[in-house]
Amino acid sequence: MSTSKAKPSCSQYAPLSLHDDGEGSSAALEKRSFSEDDHSAPLLKGSDNLPALAPSKPSQLLQLIFYFSFALALLSAVNIALLPTTLSKYHAYPFSDSELEALPYGDARLGLHRVAESIPPRQVYHHAWPDRIVRVSRKLKDAVWGQGVQVYVTVEDSTIMRFPIPSNGVNACALSWRPPPEFSARVDDVTIKGDVTEIEIWQLIAPSATSSTVSSSMEELDYDTLSYSTLPVRGELLGVLDLTAKPNSTTVEFACPSAAESLVVEMRCQRVACHVSFMQIDIVPRLGFQLMRRSE
Repeated sequence: MSTSKAKPSCSQYAPLSLHDDGEGSSAALEKRSFSEDDHSAPLLKGSDNLPALAPSKPSQLLQLIFYFSFALALLSAVNIALLPTTLSKYHAYPFSDSELEALPYGDARLGLHRVAESIPPRQVYHHAWPDRIVRVSRKLKDAVWGQGVQVYVTVEDSTIMRFPIPSNGVNACALSWRPPPEFSARVDDVTIKGDVTEIEIWQLIAPSATSSTVSSSMEELDYDTLSYSTLPVRGELLGVLDLTAKPNSTTVEFACPSAAESLVVEMRCQRVACHVSFMQIDIVPRLGFQLMRRSE
């Protein structure tokens, strides 16, 4: 007995058979991707028609810097290339003396004559040494030493000096201390002990009312009878001298006495440990106190 199988009808769906290497599936995918590319192609073509974007400002600045640097480098190269030619022309045809004088700045020493004018002039002084020197003592108020050449200044002793005022010069005076030169024989003539950095100088302006001798002015003062009890009246403090200063010590300038021919001062020491003594003799090298008047 034979059995027969029914054939499937042609109207029924039959799936496509795939090859072993999958060529059927790849072909279908290629067709699908091709169709998608066809749809996206108009979009890409349309984007080409958009206006071009303007360059940014930083890019413009960089371009400007680049062009400027290039121009500067080119100009420098041209100058360097022309420098040998320019120098050779100057060496071949030097300027004559008349041409140099015709130049606005031909004189190489121009302005050197003004150097001396810019330097302040040196101060010139007229000097005067004391013609009267008297020692007085606070401890021995009535003791009289009389005029001489001894300068003796301690905390208890003062020295009175009279200086003739130089006739020439402006109205500016000062008192100065001249120490003995170093390594000279006169170094041993001066005795300085303790603190001598503040030697006060007071002006004496009028005779004392307690003086036994009648003196109407300082010009008539008798220095041989002078003691601390008959000390003339003090005026203003003219200045302070530092006897340790090198090469000398000078007070600030003060007005020279206009109505007098001489200046009378008192040398005082306010420090407890202070001692200055020497003989102010007019020999070379000079040392001691002096009056100075600034020249015109």
